[in-house]
Amino acid sequence: MKKIFYAFMLLLFCACAKSNAHTPMLWEISGKNMHRTSYIFGTFHTKDRKINQLNSSVYATLKHTQRVYTEIKLNKKNAKKIFSMSRLKKPVPLKNRLHYKTRKKLLLFLKQHTSRLTFNALAQYKTWAIAMMMNNENEKKVHKNRLFMDEMLRAYAKKKHIKTGGLESPKEQLVYFDRLSNTQQEQLLLSVINKLDNKAYENALTQWYNKGNPNGFLTIQKRFSSHTLKQKKLDKVLTQGLLIERNTRFARRIDILLQNVKKYRYFFAIGAGHLSGKKGVLQKLRVLGYTLKKID
Repeated sequence: MKKIFYAFMLLLFCACAKSNAHTPMLWEISGKNMHRTSYIFGTFHTKDRKINQLNSSVYATLKHTQRVYTEIKLNKKNAKKIFSMSRLKKPVPLKNRLHYKTRKKLLLFLKQHTSRLTFNALAQYKTWAIAMMMNNENEKKVHKNRLFMDEMLRAYAKKKHIKTGGLESPKEQLVYFDRLSNTQQEQLLLSVINKLDNKAYENALTQWYNKGNPNGFLTIQKRFSSHTLKQKKLDKVLTQGLLIERNTRFARRIDILLQNVKKYRYFFAIGAGHLSGKKGVLQKLRVLGYTLKKID
């Protein structure tokens, strides 16, 4: 179940890509008395080789960096923490916490996408964690054991002896899911299953990412989200926590690193959805006094 570790961005990037070429969401960071330029890169949570082949310009910038930071540090210690946070203290049968229609959809999804997970096995996990696992099961079935983008960056850094770090802790990242009510977690699970089977949503996200422009992400999410009152409330809660609050945290901690240890050239990799809009990390860094230049 370690793959839960890499699935927190499922709400942002739960589709697989279908396009060959794309412009990387890559920017150079300078200004504010920096001694060296650094970089920020928007990732896409998929294993599809048609989109998560890191662009040559990404590797070109990585060659000149001394530190690579992902959202959380990718190591066994954090993987264990996330695995622990995803489990219930005592197993709760799905029939005791999910409506019949939800269980029926989940059962159908399991039959189509995995042969190893059962309702009994899932009883030990929180409902939001089950939603994440469904995304990973779909990725694993289609793309096998291929790495996600953040894993590819970590592997490259390890090969080149570049030190890695994280901009937040597992607890900081997953606390937003734990705050959801049982009803909201069930709605999240339904939303994930529905989007994984939605080709139009998949294609819209792919086209958005391939253009290399982060703006427009929330517009896509709203277009393909259910317009029920339950879903609207859930979207509002998740947008505030998973995006807006974390955007502020990312920008603040990037600023601290750039100002406190100026001898390093940094490469920051976070989900591309975090770069989007007036409340995105790029704009927050500009407000903090940095200059950002797009790299193609």
